[in-house]
Amino acid sequence: MNFCSLGYNTDMQLKHRLTAIALFALSSAIAAAQTVAIDASGGGRVFDGVGAISGGGGNSRLLIDYAEPYRSQILDYLFKPHYGASLQILKVEIGADMDSTDGAESSHMHTATDENYNRGYEWWLMEQAKARNPRIKLAALPWGAPHWVGNGNYWSKDMIDYMIKWIKHARSDHRLTIDYVGGRNEKGYNVQWYKDFKAALRANGLSSIKVVASDDWPKQSLWNIAKEMKNDPALDDAIDVVGAHGPGWGGYPPGEALSLGKPLWDSEGHYDEKLPFNEMARNINRNYPGGKVTAAIYWPIVSAIYDNLPYDNIGMIKCNQPWSGHYVVTPSVWAMAHTAQFTQPGWSYIDGASGFFSQDATGVHGSYVTLKSPDKKDFSVVIETVQAKAPQTVQFTVTGFPKAAVHLWSTDFTSSNSSDWFVKQADLVPSEGKYSLTIQPGYVYTLTTTTGQTKASVAPPAAAPFPIPYADNFEAYAVGKLPKYFSDMYGGFETARCAAGRKGVCLAQVVPAEPTAWKRTSNRPFTEIGDLDWSDYRVSSDVLLEQAGSVDIIGRLTGMSGEDTPNSYVLRVSDTGSWSVLKTSTKRAATGPDEAALASGKASPLGVGAWHALSLEFQGGSLTAKIDGVTVQTVSDATYSKGMAGLGVVAYALAQFDNFKVEPLITAR
Repeated sequence: MNFCSLGYNTDMQLKHRLTAIALFALSSAIAAAQTVAIDASGGGRVFDGVGAISGGGGNSRLLIDYAEPYRSQILDYLFKPHYGASLQILKVEIGADMDSTDGAESSHMHTATDENYNRGYEWWLMEQAKARNPRIKLAALPWGAPHWVGNGNYWSKDMIDYMIKWIKHARSDHRLTIDYVGGRNEKGYNVQWYKDFKAALRANGLSSIKVVASDDWPKQSLWNIAKEMKNDPALDDAIDVVGAHGPGWGGYPPGEALSLGKPLWDSEGHYDEKLPFNEMARNINRNYPGGKVTAAIYWPIVSAIYDNLPYDNIGMIKCNQPWSGHYVVTPSVWAMAHTAQFTQPGWSYIDGASGFFSQDATGVHGSYVTLKSPDKKDFSVVIETVQAKAPQTVQFTVTGFPKAAVHLWSTDFTSSNSSDWFVKQADLVPSEGKYSLTIQPGYVYTLTTTTGQTKASVAPPAAAPFPIPYADNFEAYAVGKLPKYFSDMYGGFETARCAAGRKGVCLAQVVPAEPTAWKRTSNRPFTEIGDLDWSDYRVSSDVLLEQAGSVDIIGRLTGMSGEDTPNSYVLRVSDTGSWSVLKTSTKRAATGPDEAALASGKASPLGVGAWHALSLEFQGGSLTAKIDGVTVQTVSDATYSKGMAGLGVVAYALAQFDNFKVEPLITAR
């Protein structure tokens, strides 16, 4: 998901407001009177749940590297019922070794003959979610495909087989049952492919899995596939859930979608980067009265990525310091909890008790939805007033439910004090079957007959810088693993048996060609590690090219562009011995990524299948490049004064790295 391209501006806000006003005019006269009649006999669509997405850009990458007990604390906040966010749906990326926003997710098949169903961290995260909540629903979706799939044709039988294998091995290798699967993220759809995919699921004994389509978003026509389903019975049979991204931004379902009688989902909810919790609270609620949307799944689940990457601060929990154990629980956890802790998938909405509050030219002043349990013994009402300007009084009448206390929880999203989030208030006292509540602007409320909710409160350790000196010889890992703290931006860097007679385990770039990408790339796979405040240091590694090509040692890496070209310095050496010291920039040149050569030359050839030592040193504005311990050039450039380190290759060369080190240097006085 790329927020920059959403164009969240005045025009979009105005369009959203006008759409909401029109919907309100159609929704109900009950809302205009600010009276909510809760009738157990009232009908409505089945609620499918609320959840979040791990994937779409490596947003969970650093979570797995946390030590206990902090890792379990974070996972409990996300998945443990009646504790924190209490997620009901977890959606993950089926990785393809290419950056889908903030990093590359590992593929289970780097090549057509390679299979490994333990790579990456999504398997682990699904297992952790299920361990905490066995009822959680699992959804999966690819963003791209490895290079070999369909010879570059994504909508191919290869892609169907690729996904079927992933689903089968989720069950056989990890005891995970996938409940929902989609075709491709935000890249349109192919009608025949979906028909063939559904047939393949059935032929492989996977008919219980529901297919979601087409996962498009506001740059496309969100609900186009629903129009085709209306006129194509075979396509209608192939798709179980119509999913669109951010209908609150791009438009609620039209009549064709509503008339299908199938679940309609917000299959990737989008955050406002400035106030992500407000966006979540608003759209989870408004999706149903606005367009009968019965599930909302938000991206990203956490911000477990380095701070130089886009969208590093919008996940429900910011957890990108595994070395210190520090994490931050954001108000979005409690925005989610206001629905997830008080409902369950399988409950039903009550249409007559779901709608919008009064409004004026500034927009809708809030919304409310009411859901009831299948046995009609319990109900919950969720109210949001995140755009309201003044208090409002709401009257509630309850009919057909057992007489029970109505419990009240509230969150003040205008407050930055966590003690004001998800607070149990005094129960509502009925008078002749009626309740009254004055709701404040900027709040979310839940009224419920259910019990058992809690607000988790665990104090994490303090934040701390990434430790330096830092070294990794990769001997602590089994083959095929992601080494701690390394975050791949493109390609795949995983542990492998060392080549050329070297014993033990090394780090290898194992992806042989550019995948079918979700977004444009610089054709330069690399992995990053470290601290944006590192300044004067030496980054070094032993390197081995497994084929003709070039390797990169990267330092003072800071900002990152959409094409994965960071602000950084690079020592690049080829098998022929040609070397250059480069300054790269997020600003794209007319002919490609901006790479300026500060120095270049020729050394003894690295060759193929031989180990060599490379290093790049930074002291103030001085950069020194060394090959096999010999200084090849010292240059002066003060553009980047600090930043992270990294390793990389050019054009998907296969290469190995060992004895990686980052060592501080003391600037001469």
